[in-house]
Amino acid sequence: MTVAAPSPVGGQIRSRRQQQGLTLVALAERSGLSQPFLSQVENGRATPSMESLYRIATALGTTPQALFAGDDDTDTVIARAADPGVAAVATPGESLRRLLLAGGAPFHVVELVGLATEFRDAWTHPGFEAIYVLAGPVEVEVGGELTALATGDFMSYPADLPHRYRSAAGDLARALLIETELRAGGEPSAHSTEP
Repeated sequence: MTVAAPSPVGGQIRSRRQQQGLTLVALAERSGLSQPFLSQVENGRATPSMESLYRIATALGTTPQALFAGDDDTDTVIARAADPGVAAVATPGESLRRLLLAGGAPFHVVELVGLATEFRDAWTHPGFEAIYVLAGPVEVEVGGELTALATGDFMSYPADLPHRYRSAAGDLARALLIETELRAGGEPSAHSTEP
């Protein structure tokens, strides 16, 4: 896995871990990842896959997107198409994920560029999620129910239900993913765990 632009994710993980009084060993136990791997991530020598990043974020009681943005809570965010400063995570066999709005915002926006052609493991996280298909088709499975989406289609669902997506278009598929830790009705949701 590679990160297309430098990001503060390792420092954010270390900072949040230390604020909670956790050792690397404790974080490893909570996340199910090895302590040496977590040490490499914190020191910028390794970059976690999206699955690992979700596990780390869940163990720290936050979201992966919050780990990418650092402590900058500005009101206005602009993410230009050609901006190399937009955090982007590429995992072999998965989509390139451009984190267009991350951090302390009340919701996060992620551009998925290319999707896996086969389903990966389903995951859960707190809140509500929506997907808008920019270039389809995309299949979304939520709570065991499969929905086929075409270009221009939109779907939303509680993110605490197991969910995952794939596309027969593979690298040509594109979608916007919008996530919030709030459930429908604006209520905060309880934190879920990764599968």
